[in-house]
Amino acid sequence: MSSAFAPHHMPCAECGASLAMDERADHVCDPERRLEYRLLQLRDEVDGFEDGLCGYLDSPQGRFAQWLAERDRHRPKG
Repeated sequence: MSSAFAPHHMPCAECGASLAMDERADHVCDPERRLEYRLLQLRDEVDGFEDGLCGYLDSPQGRFAQWLAERDRHRPKG
């Protein structure tokens, strides 16, 4: 393969930062950037969470869980 087609930069697998090939060994991910990159990867799941939760809470199991939580919340401790 010709070096003309070899990429000069590649993204870090952990944080997505574009790194020159000779910088990869010395790279240290910024924790905030790593978090943002991970949230970007999970955006579909995050976006679907509310719909999934509402669906569960509307189900018989979800309604029972709500009833049980409410009952336990009003029980005296001890």
